[in-house]
Amino acid sequence: MKERKHESTVRDIIITLIENISALFILKSYFARNISMLAIGSICIIQLQAQDLEPRLLSPIPTGGNFAIASYGYSAGNILLDNTLPIEDLNASINSLILAYARSFKLFNKLGKFDVIAPFAFGFYDAVVNGVDTSGTRSGFGDPLIRLSVVLIGTGALGPTDFFKQKQKKFNLGASIRVRPPLGQYDPAKLINTGANRWASKITFASSYTFRRRIILEGHVSSWFFSENSSFFNGNTLKQKPMIATQFHSTIVFKPGIWLALSLGGHFLGETALNGEEQDNLQKSTRYGVAFAYKLKQHNALKLGITSGITARYGANFTSIVLAYQFIWFDKAK
Repeated sequence: MKERKHESTVRDIIITLIENISALFILKSYFARNISMLAIGSICIIQLQAQDLEPRLLSPIPTGGNFAIASYGYSAGNILLDNTLPIEDLNASINSLILAYARSFKLFNKLGKFDVIAPFAFGFYDAVVNGVDTSGTRSGFGDPLIRLSVVLIGTGALGPTDFFKQKQKKFNLGASIRVRPPLGQYDPAKLINTGANRWASKITFASSYTFRRRIILEGHVSSWFFSENSSFFNGNTLKQKPMIATQFHSTIVFKPGIWLALSLGGHFLGETALNGEEQDNLQKSTRYGVAFAYKLKQHNALKLGITSGITARYGANFTSIVLAYQFIWFDKAK
């Protein structure tokens, strides 16, 4: 009788998980007085943020530029869990809508850029729990992303008229800081939410070198830092160590506004601790991607990006497709 009650409790909790998950996550279980509790640490929320591949981060642009972006993304694949859990074949398909705005400006006589992203996601999940097929859906707003970046060495901060007259720099070195405030939807009674209920920040250093004005090699090194979530599921406390990520991109520019990029990236570390007890969940994965941008007219452009996993230890191993539309305009000359 106790064994049946225990299995029912485990199944009910995992069904709750499937109905509420909308992100890359890791799973760890422990038992106390024959009652099971699943502790889940959220690594990232929308668009697999720790694994985002972003070519042309240091793309030269004039100051006074404004960029409005609307994109649709689709991600599908399996989610890798602890083999000791009574759950198999956990798969997910997630649709996401993202609105973004960016602006270029002069920052301490350097070329700077500010951007903000607002995501919304909805998806379908299915798995086999204790031999029973189980499925669910979930939707909601995720935490927004705010970033400030600057080109430290290379392209100067010039307006459109002077910018296109200058000789483009072959080497660029830049840095950025991205912040994810806890503004997304979050319910402490749920195992996983679209919001993470914790602050996160990402510091990135990037460099690029242009060969013959057409081929660009680019590399990024970054680290995510996370605050504590003191209102994790059922009153628990979740902490996560910093996560390190690297990216490498090779881009060929056919003509201004039309380019193709091949990317490779990975992330590691980022272990979690539940109520002060460290979990054995070292993060490690690698991904590859292809991106193509096409300038439609003077102020309009489309971008198509495809990424997929090569290796993954824990969490989501997704293939993602993103289609983005971008509208560009510049401040009127004074």
